[in-house]
Amino acid sequence: MRVLLQIPCLVEDCLPEIGLAAVAVLERLGFDVEHPVGQTCCGQLAYKTGDVSAARALAKRMFDLFPGPDPVVSPSGSCAKMLRTYPQLFRRGTTDYARALELAGRTYEFCEFLASQPAMSRLSPTLRTRACLHRSCQLDGSDAPARVLGQVRGLTLLDPARPDRCCGFGGLFSVQFPSVSEALLEEKVDEILATQPDMIVTAEPSCLMNIGGYLARQGGKVPVLHAAQVLAKALGDSPWTA
Repeated sequence: MRVLLQIPCLVEDCLPEIGLAAVAVLERLGFDVEHPVGQTCCGQLAYKTGDVSAARALAKRMFDLFPGPDPVVSPSGSCAKMLRTYPQLFRRGTTDYARALELAGRTYEFCEFLASQPAMSRLSPTLRTRACLHRSCQLDGSDAPARVLGQVRGLTLLDPARPDRCCGFGGLFSVQFPSVSEALLEEKVDEILATQPDMIVTAEPSCLMNIGGYLARQGGKVPVLHAAQVLAKALGDSPWTA
């Protein structure tokens, strides 16, 4: 079975190791992974700033890059959510609306897709470590990361005191309200570190960069990793990089 990998801008430009780890895991599960050439922004930034025209143009490009019927898998909940938002950009009854609806129906966040695949448990991923899970707001309450990571033998998955608490990134929020964003981030990191983890894991690249950047500025030594990186390590396919 073939899957089409949607690579977010943050992964493409800043965190390519996440994309490589996602490919390694999907291939171990027996999927033929294809990364369509020419990918650009999914349109989320334009959409959130009110530039609907630009968001529509980018959506139409995605229609051409990700033709059916193969599932589209993204290692970012926010990008997956944007692809699922495409139907809202077009008038009902139009060809573009039909294409948007079709693409939205076969788009999956990485952990969400893995959670639907029984083959993961048969691979017996193993990693003896303590990981604190940051449950990103962008996943809209999905427990898929916890369910998938819960299949890793030896992995103790920890939750901070307030697991639903935002890390403060929130896309443009961190730019528009930097002091509030920084305060939220500091509280979040303090609660995560209180669990005394060997690593911090999340399924959202933007949260990973936000938390990881803060820790680096504070001289922290705890690695912050994407769920794909942890799973790839647990399957023996690649070392993580922090």
